[in-house]
Amino acid sequence: MKTIFKIISLPLLFIGLTSWMFLEGDEGYFTYLRGKKQYVIVQGKGNPTVVFLTGKGRNCYDFKKVYDQIKKTNQIFAYDRAGIGQSEAFRGERTVDTMAFELHELLTKEKITPPYVLVGHALGTYIMRCYVHMYPKDVSGMVFVDPSHEYEFKNGLDIRNDSDKVVFKDEFKSYLKLEGKYKAHKAESKHCFDFDSLGFSTNQRIVRDLKIPSDIPITIMIARKVDADNDYVNKEMEFRLSFFENWKTMNPQTKVISSYKIGHFIQKEAPEMVVDEINELMIKLKKQE
Repeated sequence: MKTIFKIISLPLLFIGLTSWMFLEGDEGYFTYLRGKKQYVIVQGKGNPTVVFLTGKGRNCYDFKKVYDQIKKTNQIFAYDRAGIGQSEAFRGERTVDTMAFELHELLTKEKITPPYVLVGHALGTYIMRCYVHMYPKDVSGMVFVDPSHEYEFKNGLDIRNDSDKVVFKDEFKSYLKLEGKYKAHKAESKHCFDFDSLGFSTNQRIVRDLKIPSDIPITIMIARKVDADNDYVNKEMEFRLSFFENWKTMNPQTKVISSYKIGHFIQKEAPEMVVDEINELMIKLKKQE
């Protein structure tokens, strides 16, 4: 038994000392950032690299149906944010600017050279906006998949009568109590729903004053199929569409598309639509070369 233990302990010790390891039967590997194990997927060849950012509390496989197609023509980078999926958590607050900085650290460590096309969903689109603000030269294009916007809660309050305002506030407060699948889900939720007296959360205040880049192609995909049933849904959607259509005044390369046939998780319900929009953006980038 002692001999067997010595034989198997050596490779285990070797794995423990390496900076990363492949997961058996899986697509990605572990790397270490600030001493914490982080899960990343790097596949395919071809520039620019397409970087995928998931929504709140969601692991990298949310985009699997999309990046399995994109990796045929471009290198893809997908990852689990700290505390989500298979990645270990970091200490500190989980604000979107912090997560953008961590993504930059991870891309740099893994030697994924810019420029990147960023593809994000929901909360991931806030991280994208922080990233392009912090590292503008690193981003050549952006695809927003059913993005959040910073006036979501404020507009919801403004259009409701007094009694419905109370219900609306209570509904959002309940989101803070929801237990997610992963350790950092609650930490990510905290700064999404900690609204101030003006109707802005911490993350919304962070992105509210960020300028939209004016010199790169941007595609915004909006799902118009909603599961809510109240008198304000149509007004909320009108405001949302108007908000993103207004980006065209700041960036003429902005494209906004919407569909009544798909819900919030476009990348899972209609991955081919996301693939088509990424490929169309790639064509635009090639014409600009």
